[in-house]
Amino acid sequence: MDAFWLVLFMAIIGALIGGITNAVAIRMLFRPHKARYIGKWRIPFTPGLIPKRKAELARQIGKIVDEHLLTPESIKQKITEPVFQKEIELVLRTESKKWIHSNITIAEMFERAQIEQPGQKIEAYLHKWIDNKYAVIKDFYVDQPVKESLPAEWLDRAEAKIPDIADYFLRKGANYFSSEEGRYRVKRMTNDFLSDWGRLGSMVRKVVGSTSLEEKIRLEIVKFLSSPGAKDLAGTMLKSEWERMIQWEWSQALEHFSDEKALQKTKSFVVSQLNVQNSLTKPLSAYLAPCETKLIDEMVPKLVERGLLRAAEHIPSLMHKLKIDGIVRSQIEAFSTERLERMVLEIAQRELRMITWLGALLGGLIGVLQALMMTMFSL
Repeated sequence: MDAFWLVLFMAIIGALIGGITNAVAIRMLFRPHKARYIGKWRIPFTPGLIPKRKAELARQIGKIVDEHLLTPESIKQKITEPVFQKEIELVLRTESKKWIHSNITIAEMFERAQIEQPGQKIEAYLHKWIDNKYAVIKDFYVDQPVKESLPAEWLDRAEAKIPDIADYFLRKGANYFSSEEGRYRVKRMTNDFLSDWGRLGSMVRKVVGSTSLEEKIRLEIVKFLSSPGAKDLAGTMLKSEWERMIQWEWSQALEHFSDEKALQKTKSFVVSQLNVQNSLTKPLSAYLAPCETKLIDEMVPKLVERGLLRAAEHIPSLMHKLKIDGIVRSQIEAFSTERLERMVLEIAQRELRMITWLGALLGGLIGVLQALMMTMFSL
């Protein structure tokens, strides 16, 4: 009977020692949070293991995350998975539909982006863009002949229009001299001409009669302008002038024509066609709704596929710049010891309790073994 009580006593003592030892050991992982001193002498085992090695622990966790968990290969594999792409595509489809049927105007979008006077800024940008493009084109073609820089088809069409241009000017001239203004012009020219002749002019006016002479001259002018010979002559002259002009270099051509006026007209034409101010007052749906099917069914899948592939290509350099290990280390170091302790206990509380009970069990078994050995040796 004495042996039984000895075994029981030793088992209880061993269990208490084992359980308490493990509980204290677990607690010493975190406690105390700060070093304790007696005078200037620091008490051993203070602070606890994790507070004491917090910086090293943060560095090692950051290294593990960077080298083994969040690696470029694992992220590339994730974002190129068909399931992940479908999820991103679904999100973009949903968001795209919201924008496609949105009543928000483009001007309101600029306001939300805190961009003031968007219409004026867009027009200024268009002017600058046209100026830059014109400067580039002008520098490239300035030393080239007109004939070599324009498409042959354009030159052939322009040359084919020469007879029509000649006929147009001759008809306009004949109509002009057939009008009252043309009669007045011929009369004044005739008077000026005869006045320069002095007495001889006065004699001719008296003999022929000024009215009869002016009318004859006017009729001859109209007859000449309406004759086939005049058309051939005008066509030949225009063609000759055209052949001479297309041999010019652009630098020479621009001396005869104001490119600045043409540039200003181009700017005005582009701005008027785009109608920027009016376009900004229209809702997004006015521009996007007609293209909804193409945007949702064609452009979104392509955008997701190409975007993710492009992102996958840049992941290594992006990960290198982000320095994941440094981010993880700084975040862990920023944790308070109390918070870190709560996190670990919330995750492993059951396992830590089991370790405490395991210590008690092992302590009890050791106590029983000691009691049995003492009983055997005492016999």
